[in-house]
Amino acid sequence: MEETAMAADVSRVEIGFDGGLIVITKIAAKEWTGVEEALKSGKGVVTFAGDENATYHIDVSKISYVKHETHVGRVGF
Repeated sequence: MEETAMAADVSRVEIGFDGGLIVITKIAAKEWTGVEEALKSGKGVVTFAGDENATYHIDVSKISYVKHETHVGRVGF
């Protein structure tokens, strides 16, 4: 039951940068709120925790696009 609640709190984000680099990670809803605010401002550096114990520090001015998926699909039953 707890795993289902945690899965609902996580979404997938794909961030494309100038020059072609793409970062794909899972992000918690509370982390996404901070990223979204930084994107709206269009400047500064945003920091958030991704999957696999990674922390990202991203210069918002270098972002070309962001794809945010609220429903992360699962394989299996």
